[in-house]
Amino acid sequence: MLRWKRFQDRSIRQKLFLTYSMLMIVPLVVISIYFYTYAMSIFESRIVKSFQETNQQMVSTADSFVGNMIKSSEQPFYDQTLMEILSKDYSTVPYETFEKSMDYRYISDTVFKNLMTFNPSIDSILIYPLNSPLIYRRGYETTFNYKYSPVNELWYQKILNNAEKPVLIGMHEEKQMYAKPRSVLSVGRVLVDVNSYQKLGVLLVNFRVEQLEKLFSGLMDKQDVNQFIVDEAGTVVFSATPGMIGADLQQLMTEIEQGNRNYYVVHHVSRVSGWEFYSIIHRDKLFAEINQIRDFAVLLVALLVVIGFVTAFFVSGSISNPIRRLDRLMRKVEKGDFNVVSRQDTLDEVGHLSRSFNRMTAEIKELIKQTKLEEKKKRSAEMNALQNQINPHFIYNTLSVIKWMAQAQMADNITDAIDDMIHILSFSTRNTQEYVSIEEEMTFIHSYLELLQLRYYNVFDFEVDIEPNVMQYRTLKFLVQPFVENAVFHAFAGDDRQHILNIRVENVSGDIQFTISDNGRGIEQERLNELLQQEISNEQTMNSIGIGNVSRRLKLHFGQKYGVFIDSQKGEGTTVRILIPMIVYHSEHNQVRKEDLYENHDRG
Repeated sequence: MLRWKRFQDRSIRQKLFLTYSMLMIVPLVVISIYFYTYAMSIFESRIVKSFQETNQQMVSTADSFVGNMIKSSEQPFYDQTLMEILSKDYSTVPYETFEKSMDYRYISDTVFKNLMTFNPSIDSILIYPLNSPLIYRRGYETTFNYKYSPVNELWYQKILNNAEKPVLIGMHEEKQMYAKPRSVLSVGRVLVDVNSYQKLGVLLVNFRVEQLEKLFSGLMDKQDVNQFIVDEAGTVVFSATPGMIGADLQQLMTEIEQGNRNYYVVHHVSRVSGWEFYSIIHRDKLFAEINQIRDFAVLLVALLVVIGFVTAFFVSGSISNPIRRLDRLMRKVEKGDFNVVSRQDTLDEVGHLSRSFNRMTAEIKELIKQTKLEEKKKRSAEMNALQNQINPHFIYNTLSVIKWMAQAQMADNITDAIDDMIHILSFSTRNTQEYVSIEEEMTFIHSYLELLQLRYYNVFDFEVDIEPNVMQYRTLKFLVQPFVENAVFHAFAGDDRQHILNIRVENVSGDIQFTISDNGRGIEQERLNELLQQEISNEQTMNSIGIGNVSRRLKLHFGQKYGVFIDSQKGEGTTVRILIPMIVYHSEHNQVRKEDLYENHDRG
């Protein structure tokens, strides 16, 4: 506790220096050690896992190759003609030489050729009949060793002793087909008469060892890893390291153990071929790069520690003075002096703080100025509102006197017109709420249309059709009037024929739809685009609300689903559809319930 008190009593520069030093150096050392340990473990596990996956992929690829080898040896087993040839006794035929020649041609040109065409990896094929000294063969080289007989070979005996299934033969020398023996991989199978189960001959399908190099050519580039395949006899049949093919596995593993080195050995055994797959990685080669990174990191940490001390010394000094200066200015602001200005000597965080402080004081002064101006405008608006309340009252009284005089003179049309005018003024001025009932909106529209008929000498008729069950719902005020106004002022203008304006309000799939249609002259697409963008009407009409403004109001209130949709054809008329949600009015709150608005807005 005493040490903490002493630390608190130190100067700002000393506290910043000590804090920066501890915050930079201690975490840097701890994180470096942790990162190296963690990186080593992650790197090691991922590398080993990667080689395990590579080894398993080698197993899968080799199994596919071996399966293809075994598949190639199955076809002759089901060739009945071949079986008849192998069971034939040539001593009983009249033309022995001719018969042998034809049989040899069939086996070579039909059976063997089909096999080699089906599998281009096949190097050569031989059949050793058991009841004849003949040898049927086909390969890519014409050399043939007539002195060689395989009957004493271990692989030959292994094939004869496993007559029920094919035998995979690892790397061995093929001495029959070539003047100089060649290393091959083979699949052998005993050909058996299916009727008598008599062994007729031995089929041998040879594949060059180089085929494995083609399969695993991508492994040749990995210099740090020794990956190889060992057959059932313990002989290396493939290796990513040149010169290892044909080596003995036991000798290789003995050399690794005698070297007393640390190796990672990844080992898998194929269930198909019985071959063993090895990936051997030397630990020093595996971590050579990360050890270089470790050495570099140690030097870098030491350098950063020195830089940290120097940086902490200068930074603490550059921060303490501006902070104290800014603190003095803030005390003046607390006393109400907003004319102070902080010096902006630097571009660091303290400099940004000084600029923010200056902007803050300037904004506070501007806000005070705007507040005074808004208060002045508010008082002016309240005076105008009082005048607007007086003027409509005077107009109502005047219109009532004119109505009484018209009734006295029995001028019924003037009386009706004044009634409509009084209703419109009442709707426009007395009802200051944003939402009105659909019944109020449509009653206002009806009165408005009657006045328009009177003004334009009945050049159009109108029909208003409202479903009774929608009267109770609410709508935005002055929603329909701009479209009625546009139809009468533009669609019916310049035409002497009688026009009809239809207005329908209905329930459409749980929403309210207003449809305003006319048989006027229609709207061109260019003009339609202008109307949809119009915020304020340019005409000297009843109000200045633009069609585009109505559409944006709907989308703002209720969502993108709702709005104004206009369909117009030149010379055929215009149809406007206005879609809004069903909005319920609660009289006890004297306002539209917000939950209903949000619910309808979410549906949009």
